[in-house]
Amino acid sequence: MTMRKAAIYTVGRQLNNGEMYIFTTYEMDAAGLLIRAYCSSTSEELTTSPSEPELEAAGLTRSEADLAKLTASYDIVMKGGTPFLESGMTGINKPKLVPKGDGVRQFIAATPAGQETLPELLTTALSELCKEKPAGLDAVKWLGEWLLENNPNQPQVQEPDEP
Repeated sequence: MTMRKAAIYTVGRQLNNGEMYIFTTYEMDAAGLLIRAYCSSTSEELTTSPSEPELEAAGLTRSEADLAKLTASYDIVMKGGTPFLESGMTGINKPKLVPKGDGVRQFIAATPAGQETLPELLTTALSELCKEKPAGLDAVKWLGEWLLENNPNQPQVQEPDEP
């Protein structure tokens, strides 16, 4: 049997898209808070989870006044065509767009690795791994070391000439 947590704070407010949302805040113990914003006219539900370190960085407690400040700091932002809740409060991290499906493939294919793309670099790395043929976990270690040694995005440091 699953126990549902009771809300510790609920408030209704209009967001920047002109719609009314019901904000419900749940305690997630040491993990922080879960904030759910629900719009009944569109059946849209958005969630965010400020962590305990974020709440501390923002100087927030679980008091009703602080929870009111926190929920008042949220608005809707669009990232990659997807709506997210974003707080304007210092200390609360901005939401990150996590690619899914074909978006992951496109993201990886477009990730630069020096003059190549990430798939091209990984293909080279795996080809070199096949030539070396280390066994078991040594293969993982070898691949990691090769990627560190051949990282094309690593800054080039020039040592000064000795006098």
